[in-house]
Amino acid sequence: MIEKALADGEPLVRAAGQRALATRDPKRALPLLADVLERGSLAEKQAAITTLARMKRSGADALLEQWLDKLLNHTAPAEIALDLLSAAATRPNSTILGKLAAYQSRRVADDRLAEYRETLVGGDAQRGRDVFFDKAEVSCLRCHKVRGQGGDVGPDLSHIAVEKNREYLLESLVDPNRQIAKGFETVVISTKSGITHVGVLKGEDDREVRLITAEGKSLVVDKREVDERAHGQSAMPDSTAKRLTAAELRDLIEFLSTLK
Repeated sequence: MIEKALADGEPLVRAAGQRALATRDPKRALPLLADVLERGSLAEKQAAITTLARMKRSGADALLEQWLDKLLNHTAPAEIALDLLSAAATRPNSTILGKLAAYQSRRVADDRLAEYRETLVGGDAQRGRDVFFDKAEVSCLRCHKVRGQGGDVGPDLSHIAVEKNREYLLESLVDPNRQIAKGFETVVISTKSGITHVGVLKGEDDREVRLITAEGKSLVVDKREVDERAHGQSAMPDSTAKRLTAAELRDLIEFLSTLK
């Protein structure tokens, strides 16, 4: 079965064969993984790095060290940078951890996106779609609509990649209050009875203010009951990125970048 998988035409099947081989015959697997990192598809390269991170052999450390050097010298593909950093963080090897520290020390101190920049490229759009539509921890679909499916609390994202680049998408996920989309600022209303309402303004007239709450519920406030009104922060939680792994964040950005 391993031999058939290694010869398959589908990269993810070959990657599965390489993982199985690394468990069954790690000595043979190491040169194969080295070849994959040089000449394989992106999916295979990323899977090979994950496989190396799980192997308990000095040869795996040596190969990771080699590719960390390439990362430090800017000769490794940007699409596998996140995978290399994640793999390095799991290895109890002082040389590898030293190279990881050297890479991290180069980050620009005043770059608010510095620790996330490796997520800008290399993601898988299908996995990102699954995060958007199915991951309950972030509930993207509750507030945003894509191709007619989803909520109205946030902007419709069906064509977001036509207007915005990947850096904007990343910033919106990790720092949503930096640039709030026009028309989606929240409003905070305190009533004379001591109740506070928070939601996105969806309309108003002389008699009432109409809001949509973060839960997607419509709310109507009688203007005669308004004691104080102010602008609030983005309806999107600033903890969204923290609820995703770095790989999931990368996949989500890849999916959003396909929405044209």
